[in-house]
Amino acid sequence: MKTKVKKRVKGAPRKLARTARKSVKTSNAAIIIRQMGNEWAEHWNAGALDNLVAAYAPDAVYLPPHHEAIHGRDAIREYLRGPLSHGVSDLAFDVTYIKQDGNVAWDVGTYRVNVPLNDGTKKEDHGKYLTVWKCRCKVADRCRRLVQRPASVALILS
Repeated sequence: MKTKVKKRVKGAPRKLARTARKSVKTSNAAIIIRQMGNEWAEHWNAGALDNLVAAYAPDAVYLPPHHEAIHGRDAIREYLRGPLSHGVSDLAFDVTYIKQDGNVAWDVGTYRVNVPLNDGTKKEDHGKYLTVWKCRCKVADRCRRLVQRPASVALILS
């Protein structure tokens, strides 16, 4: 028994629609990531620890500088309590780029934050970050639950 196979014409609309769908999906991820990053910085600056931690998945990993990895939402909460209680403030992110592949996305950028010193003044700290985001939803365009937040924002205060 022979089966007829239809050959697609080069440049058929189906391929174009798939490309358009992918770019819309990527731009949706970029919008969500930028929005959540801005909200995270606002929560940090307001000292809203519960709101900060709510962005993390239960099995998130936080990678602070000069410190071992922090595993899990509860441990991240306890870690972030330190810099917040010391008055680290004025956090701002500058996203360099956002990329997405399937249900995983990542953003790379820089941050700046003011760190209080013992004499009552503040010193600006700055650095780079990489955030890995993983959609845990069945519909990637509606993803709001993430795996990890910026790795370089939390500071070790001595």
